[in-house]
Amino acid sequence: MPRAVPRPYHHGNLRAALLEAAVARARTDGPDAVVLRDVAADVGVSPSAAYRHVRDRDHLLALVAQVARQELARSMLTSVDAVPTTGDVRHDVVARFRATGQGYLRFALADAPLFRAAFTASGSAPDRPDDPDAASVLAGAIDGLIRSGLLADGRRTEASLIAWSSVHGLGCLLVDGVLTLSLGMTADHAIDTVLAGVLTAVVAPQPVGPSAVPAAERAWVAGTT
Repeated sequence: MPRAVPRPYHHGNLRAALLEAAVARARTDGPDAVVLRDVAADVGVSPSAAYRHVRDRDHLLALVAQVARQELARSMLTSVDAVPTTGDVRHDVVARFRATGQGYLRFALADAPLFRAAFTASGSAPDRPDDPDAASVLAGAIDGLIRSGLLADGRRTEASLIAWSSVHGLGCLLVDGVLTLSLGMTADHAIDTVLAGVLTAVVAPQPVGPSAVPAAERAWVAGTT
C-alpha cells in the first residue's frame, strides 16, 4: 500500500504536522522509515525548522512509538468494551481479560509496521505518559480477575508478565509470518491456543514461578546461561 503523502505545511502547529508525517511513514514502512530530514521534506519545511520542534531523530521516533502504543491501547479498549455483560461475574471478567489480548493481536495484524514501531527503543522518551496506556488496560482486566476471586492479589505482577510477554511474543511471530512457515498454524488457531494458555497460567490455583520449577531443571537452566 503506497504511503499517503501529507499535505504541505503552511501554518499552525509544525510539531503536530511533523509527527503526523512521521506516523504515516511508520504506518507504511515501519520505524526505520522515520528519518527527520525526510519527514521535514514531507511537510515542506527545512530540517533546521524541524529541529526547532523535535530534538533529533530519536526524539521523533519516541513520539511515533507513543502514538503507536496509544493506538494499540485503544484497540484493546475497543475489544474490551465490545464484550457483552451476561450477569455471570466470573464469565464476564474472563471474557474481558481475553479481550485485551484479542485487541492487542488485532492491532498487530491490522497495522504491522506501526506495531513494530510501538516498542522501538530510540534512546529518547516521549514528553508525557501514554494516554491511553496498554499496561493500564491490562491492569484493569487483571483487577477484574482479582475481584472475582480467580486470581490472588499477590500474583498481579506475575499475571501481567505472563499475559503481556505471551501475547506480544505471539504478535511478533504473527506479523513476521514465523508460525505459518515453521508450524503451519493459522493465525486464528495460534491466537486461540495462546490466549487459552495464558488464561490457564494466570488463573492456575498454584503459583507459576521459580518455586514451581524442579531444582534439577533450575540448575540446568543456570548452567546454560
